[in-house]
Amino acid sequence: MGNGRRGFTHSQWIGIIWVSVSLLLIMAIGFFSSRRMPEASETDTVETRYIKNAPRYKDSTYRSKRSNHYSKHIDRKQTYYDRQTDSMYSSQPTPTRRQPLVVELNSADTLTLQLLHGIGPAYARRIARYRDRLGGFTNKAQLLEVYGFTPELLEHIGPSLTIDTTDIRRMDINSVELKQLIKHPYIEYYQARDIVRLRNKGVVFRTADDLRAVPSMADSTLERLLPYISFGE
Repeated sequence: MGNGRRGFTHSQWIGIIWVSVSLLLIMAIGFFSSRRMPEASETDTVETRYIKNAPRYKDSTYRSKRSNHYSKHIDRKQTYYDRQTDSMYSSQPTPTRRQPLVVELNSADTLTLQLLHGIGPAYARRIARYRDRLGGFTNKAQLLEVYGFTPELLEHIGPSLTIDTTDIRRMDINSVELKQLIKHPYIEYYQARDIVRLRNKGVVFRTADDLRAVPSMADSTLERLLPYISFGE
């Protein structure tokens, strides 16, 4: 025994090592046997066996709760969106038939006139300039006096036009100057001259019949001119 280590012979040390290894193997087999997955019973369904045999993680419960919370959050957002969408569409008025365009000829500016189908910038400017020279339109047919205006175009836009004659600009025939008379589309130079000559002779025009005393004034011209003149006080 003096040749052994710490009182054990060489063969004894080998025996101790084998016993230790055997014990470790027995403990390892016992440990892994206790961790073996349980056998499925005959009454377990495929889904039940899958759930039982599924791997477990420490945070599996947390993940499950988080997934459920996220799903509920999405459902609430979708429900809120659906309610808001339904409210938005239900609060909107029911579409009605579009109202036809109506333009008042004596007050419309050039941009408003261009809303009429067939009236471009050039026509709009011509209409506005001619309206200023006249003092305002009294009827739709006067548009035919605008340069380039056609009966077809008048028939096309006529239903969209209205005329307010309350603001027609009138000239006092007993005081208006010669150059102003000449600018009016319905008065020729010689007619304006004759009116001024009669006034210079002391003639005062009181009625339309007095204007018939003007030698160059035709009845057709006088009829068109009457809406644009006044006879003073």
